Amino acid sequence: MDAESIFKYAQKRSVTLYVCSYSFAIAYHYMQKKKKVPHHFALIALEKLFQKVKCIPVDGAIIQQAMKSGFGDYEDAIQYCCALKIPGCEMIITRDTKDFTLSSVPVVTPQMFLHYNKD
Repeated sequence: MDAESIFKYAQKRSVTLYVCSYSFAIAYHYMQKKKKVPHHFALIALEKLFQKVKCIPVDGAIIQQAMKSGFGDYEDAIQYCCALKIPGCEMIITRDTKDFTLSSVPVVTPQMFLHYNKD
């Protein structure tokens, strides 16, 4: 699994991974509705994720910035605007790169990240 490999790489190399706060709600919804993961186990999985990343809050300023970003996909605009809040953010890792054409931050797929960051 790509995510697991990225977490292992980050731990080994002392790389900090960031996640938008609203991503936890999206992940919970996905586990509940698509994967039928029971509530208790979904919360355990989210807690494990929370321990491995830094959480970037989605506040009113980010919401407004995303609306004005020109991005065709609003959720991706929020991700991008959160990335801009991280000093020295080197890249955004996402499975859906097509909507990041306006990004000033490099955008890569998990596979690309792992390919170029082999141990």
